[in-house]
Amino acid sequence: MMNHPTNCPNITLPLLIAYVEVLLPSITKIPIDTGDHTDTINNKHDNAAELLWVVQDKAEVLARRAQLIQNTDDKNDSEASSSHLSTLPALAQQPVLERYELACFWLPTLSEELLQQYIPLLMGYRDLYATHLLIALDSTIDLRAYGLTPFDILSEQPAMLNNATNPMESSKSLTLWQFNLYDYKKLPNWLNADYWANPENWDKRRW
Repeated sequence: MMNHPTNCPNITLPLLIAYVEVLLPSITKIPIDTGDHTDTINNKHDNAAELLWVVQDKAEVLARRAQLIQNTDDKNDSEASSSHLSTLPALAQQPVLERYELACFWLPTLSEELLQQYIPLLMGYRDLYATHLLIALDSTIDLRAYGLTPFDILSEQPAMLNNATNPMESSKSLTLWQFNLYDYKKLPNWLNADYWANPENWDKRRW
């Protein structure tokens, strides 16, 4: 068991939705330094959908569908994100058909006992089926043992997210856990072009 992190605000669904709207464009494009200026390139994987929302059951789907999918139809076809909504049981029973840039699990009422049944599913999305993973759970549940970390959602884009905070939205104290496939481990110094394969000879000699 764990106490709710003192530096993390209570997570509400409107706050999480607002954060996803800010985060998604930044993870589908990455900056590249070209010397004089910085450009962006498309970081979207081939055949990878952008966003997966997962809730606990069908009742939650009926209650939250409009909230979670509302922004997709507001964009024109060239900008629309590929968003999907599923439940934990449905996700566990069907083969994985797509890989996602971002998978968000909104599970505020999931008990720790029931969570254990879905740990293999969550770990599958952590390691294979999503580039970024977000899981909102009761703050008594600790996911550090599974490589996830809690974080302060407002520290990312406070000005844009403050309007989405509403302490009355949820009577439960929740924690948002995250895992990013590309920064979960600090890159060691030896694993770059400065320390291997004689980069000074690239494009100069035939190997």
